[in-house]
Amino acid sequence: MQPTLAKSISLPVLLAIGASAVALAAPARAQDAVAAGDASEGGDIVVTARKARERLQDVPISVNALSGDQLRDRGAVDVKDVLRSVPGLSFSGTERGLGNYNIRGISTVASAPTVGIYLDDISLVTIATTFSGAFDPVFFDMERLEVLKGPQGTLYGGSSMGGAIKYVSARPKLDEVGGSAAAGVATTAHGSMSYNAEAVVNLPIVQDVLAVRGGIYFRHDGGYIDNVAGGSFTNSRYSSTEPGFTPQRQNALSTRSASNQNDANTYVGRLSLLWQPDESWSIRPAAFYQHYKLDNPGQFFLGEKKLTSSYRIAQPTTDKAGIYSLDINKELGGVQATSLTAYFDRKLDYVRDYSFFIGGLVPPLLGLTSDNLSASRTKTFSQEFRLASTNSDAPLTWIAGLYYSHQDDNLYQIATTPGATPVIGTEVGYVGDTTTITKQYAAFGEATYKLLDNLDVTAGVRLFQIKQVVDIMGDGPFNGGLTQVIGRRSNEKGINPKFGISYKVTRDNLIYASAAKGFRPGGPNRFQINPVLCAADLNQLGLSKAPDTFDSDNLWSYELGTKNQFGNIMFNGALFYTDWKKIQQQINLTSCGFAFTGNAGAAHVKGAEAEARINLTRAFQVGGTATYSDAKIVEAVPGTTAEDGDQVLAVPKWMLSGYASYGAELIEGWRGQIRGEYQYQSRSRRQFNRTLAILYPSGAAGTTPNRAEFRGAYQVVNAFASISDGETEFRLYINNLFDNRPFLDTDLTAGVDRSTTIRPRTIGLEVRRRF
Repeated sequence: MQPTLAKSISLPVLLAIGASAVALAAPARAQDAVAAGDASEGGDIVVTARKARERLQDVPISVNALSGDQLRDRGAVDVKDVLRSVPGLSFSGTERGLGNYNIRGISTVASAPTVGIYLDDISLVTIATTFSGAFDPVFFDMERLEVLKGPQGTLYGGSSMGGAIKYVSARPKLDEVGGSAAAGVATTAHGSMSYNAEAVVNLPIVQDVLAVRGGIYFRHDGGYIDNVAGGSFTNSRYSSTEPGFTPQRQNALSTRSASNQNDANTYVGRLSLLWQPDESWSIRPAAFYQHYKLDNPGQFFLGEKKLTSSYRIAQPTTDKAGIYSLDINKELGGVQATSLTAYFDRKLDYVRDYSFFIGGLVPPLLGLTSDNLSASRTKTFSQEFRLASTNSDAPLTWIAGLYYSHQDDNLYQIATTPGATPVIGTEVGYVGDTTTITKQYAAFGEATYKLLDNLDVTAGVRLFQIKQVVDIMGDGPFNGGLTQVIGRRSNEKGINPKFGISYKVTRDNLIYASAAKGFRPGGPNRFQINPVLCAADLNQLGLSKAPDTFDSDNLWSYELGTKNQFGNIMFNGALFYTDWKKIQQQINLTSCGFAFTGNAGAAHVKGAEAEARINLTRAFQVGGTATYSDAKIVEAVPGTTAEDGDQVLAVPKWMLSGYASYGAELIEGWRGQIRGEYQYQSRSRRQFNRTLAILYPSGAAGTTPNRAEFRGAYQVVNAFASISDGETEFRLYINNLFDNRPFLDTDLTAGVDRSTTIRPRTIGLEVRRRF
């Protein structure tokens, strides 16, 4: 039972892996073979997108990377703070842990995400529902963020049909005692103060053999939404005028007053150990724990002059996650063996005010206060073994591996309205308990052959099987009474191939082309929907009942790209085309508050990306990115509200960014830097529905244009300045300089018209000391 627009569903925690095809720069020690080491090499960012150290400009796929220093310079807390400057990456949802990422137009609101999330090659993908989305690690002691474009199914599995977001954490150093400490404070316009503190220590225990690295992090994000007592709200499901349409305005009946109520605290702890008994071994156990507590969501009521709401109860969200892994590497004379064992445990709980939602379904209950508790728990174990060649000078380089994961996901939800028994016969309007067991098996391989010294061809394949079992219990009047489904199963097998060719014109000029298949399994729908209660919406879709299952979808993506360095000018560009069939999409039934996943036909995505950087002088640099995505439904099917020619959901047609940076010596030993950046996204479709069903004062039914059909275009300007002597750094930043407040996730279906926005103008100062 879901009163909000569908958000993300996190499916089988595919604890990553997939591995690298080409060990292009085989290092001398096993430690270096699996780590990115320093963020740069000769001024070039080094990445491990293909599970080997490679200069970013040498990787024959589209990858964007930001080093840890670049993330800190921007004052970035998590990936949402930098996504507008990454070509082709966009996002729906604003709350951490409840969002949905998409890359290059491969966007969907359904149970299985299209973008994989990884921390050190461990998949953080979980089943996505309205009550759970992508897990968002904060940028703490991160060496790098990598965004991989296009299907990454060969190396990263089925949840990466659109691409992958890869967090790379800093590794222990065997020969260096060091660390850092930082503290910061910030103020948000019309909001409260934010502050943060962190500390990291790296300690060799046995020189060149054993080292430990650990750190702690705390952050308080000040709120900027006020909750007012005695306020009012509008409900676009009802019109107060007839004819014509005016959203009905009513007293919210709230006695709760709270300033800056959407503040949040984040606690993080990291610990890793690196043991190299000799140069052929690398053994690294690691643990990461993050606890995020949001006091109230960042939703505000529409029709108000300020960012305010009038909810009746507090609505906390708690997201706790632990990631535990053991990464073992062994050099075997020209072959590197890798074993990655991981366990991901996430618990997401939240309380929401359902008074307006339930009061919209049953008007006599509007005077009563309703609450909803949702509790999601996901536990995933994964194991991967792989072998990879290490001689980059050989004509043939290769990788092969096996992968297994077991994910146990449970969602418990209960909606309660004290005092509702005279109207609906009980105080519990809905209770649901759904458990999903997902097992994945895969064998994969990828090889690159040098036809000439500067001409490589690549081929790869992933064979997989995914089994799911779902048990569903629902009860209460909004469920139509007790329903139970025991052992609803799905079992799918598939093959993901990949082909590529690259030509090195010079060391700094690369041309490449690729074709790859992406696949996402189908499965059982996780709600048992009563066809009588939801008849109005089902009839509009041409259905007599919601489907029990949904089919798999798949795509073929083709890319032609180039990466170039011309003296002081860097230019990368790519053209891409994707043929996507049987798109999985969540279908909302607004008359009863439920949703199911269906297949919304086929889509074609055509687009281009460009990225440039120009060093005008040694001190002055300018650059920018541009992405054009024409993502359209080309074959709509009955049972959804999509139509041929519709934009795919949550995909801006244009994404632009630009920046200018200047750095210079200030006084002996101290260097200063200033940077300004501009980010723009064009409008994007948020819903396929062109109209909303409404009721007039006379009781007659009608429709009105859906004001939430599109999200409007918006722009953001950020700036920062810093001074550093290499050990001590002072950084001043301003995010959202002009205090823009675009409506991001507008919802007109929850009984109260509401939306979210980006954080208002925030000015912060941070001090960092390295030792």
